[in-house]
Amino acid sequence: MKKVICILGIIGSFFVSSCKKDTVSVVGLDTSYLPLSVGNYWKIDGVDTRTINETKVFDQKTYYAITSSYDTSYVRKENDKIIEYHKGKTSVRFDLAANVNDTWQYRDYTVKLTSKTETIVIGGESVKDCYRFYFDIPAMADEEHAIWLAPGIGFIQQECMGNCIGGKKKLKELKLDGIVYKF
Repeated sequence: MKKVICILGIIGSFFVSSCKKDTVSVVGLDTSYLPLSVGNYWKIDGVDTRTINETKVFDQKTYYAITSSYDTSYVRKENDKIIEYHKGKTSVRFDLAANVNDTWQYRDYTVKLTSKTETIVIGGESVKDCYRFYFDIPAMADEEHAIWLAPGIGFIQQECMGNCIGGKKKLKELKLDGIVYKF
């Protein structure tokens, strides 16, 4: 009898583990804070989808085109920095080697790395060590926003702090290296 129960337990475990889940863990896949590969995308709930749809070469360097309905950013990684090419100039969009409270200029924005230890919960899973970047144009009102990057994921959360509604918006779907993850 014990053998029958054991065999049924093993068979039952197999069937339970083979069920398809809508939510898939991506934590620990990679340590990159912005995985750059053509075809990757990030759907932020209530915001937009950012999709890497091609690469382009500017000044003999390869950049990935991250497009959304309102913008295209051409970015590349170099020495723990995400560098953007915009209108013939380059600037650091995300400095992953910066210290907390360091600031730099990106386009018209002053960017500040405000945290390297945020924990964000998506799909019931805690993602630790997320970086929070705060963007502000000092001469303007109501355009401030924050973007969080997560290790192995990239864009995980966004918050508009000016004239916008809804507060923090989280990642709801992600495609990395051909695999779609839903949260």
